[in-house]
Amino acid sequence: MTLAPRPDWADKYAKPELDTRFFDIAALMERHQLSRALAVELQNHFRDLARAEPDGDRQSQYAEALRRAKAGEFEDHRDLDRLAKAPFIVVFDLDETLYDQHIRDPALIETCADLSVPRSNGKTRHIKLNPGWADAIERIHALGGAVVLFSANLDDTCYANAAAWTLGGVPLLEHPAIAGMLTNSHLVLQPKQAGDPVSEPSKDLRIVDPDLSRTIIVDDNPRRLFQFRNVRVYKKFLGEAYCRSADPAARAAHEGGLPQVMVEIEDALAYVQSHPGTGFAHAYLPYTTLGRLAVNWLQHGTGMKRTAAIEHLRAHPELADEDF
Repeated sequence: MTLAPRPDWADKYAKPELDTRFFDIAALMERHQLSRALAVELQNHFRDLARAEPDGDRQSQYAEALRRAKAGEFEDHRDLDRLAKAPFIVVFDLDETLYDQHIRDPALIETCADLSVPRSNGKTRHIKLNPGWADAIERIHALGGAVVLFSANLDDTCYANAAAWTLGGVPLLEHPAIAGMLTNSHLVLQPKQAGDPVSEPSKDLRIVDPDLSRTIIVDDNPRRLFQFRNVRVYKKFLGEAYCRSADPAARAAHEGGLPQVMVEIEDALAYVQSHPGTGFAHAYLPYTTLGRLAVNWLQHGTGMKRTAAIEHLRAHPELADEDF
């Protein structure tokens, strides 16, 4: 049920003392008749159990992880029914997208950091939130969408940060806009027999949207992604650079980043409303990584205006490549 181990040097989060094996997700789904979401959660539960008891019996830990998965137990208390019914889902990366958790300059900590999170080593993690993050999440919720957070960082770090974070006075993970939070143990690899090989631990959007018709991800790091027709690459948000910048254009660009994503989302939703039966991911295609390439290609090759190229791509989605 597991894939061949990757060399430690190939993953910055790898720790030889921990059991961080990757499972063959398709094999888990077939063997145990699990959905993809439950199969990936089995991997997550197994890692949690192995980390908590490094000398424990692996077969027993696997059996317990399988029991939890079959019982629909999610570490993040995800509501699969809610995700299944959401007309659209926006997945946000955390590090360098919604926040920067590396504010280290003592001269900036007091004026720049929005959150201070005690660490297990006695130090404190100082976090700067991306301007516009709250408005974006609340607007998505108001429009009927669901927000999922998905970080490649370690479970404990993500949950500690989330525990210190509120939205409208409500703890973030308890806010009705947030439909779940996925972390490092939800990253997957994929052998070639299950489709295109995925050799870098990556975020599989099929965990929240099996047919990828309603979901996009906003993320600064394409190396952790492989479904590029659903990816909105975001310029890295670097908190210290933002806080110390004296360049009005740079500050305005930082502050306008997430509002621009919302302009795109609302444009896609308007297209869905005027074209019944169209999925959100299709309507958002022109703003994705592969869609932008196709829009630029249409503009430069034909002289089309950008809005015309966007509409043309929506009418002819086959012009966007399936992958790189």
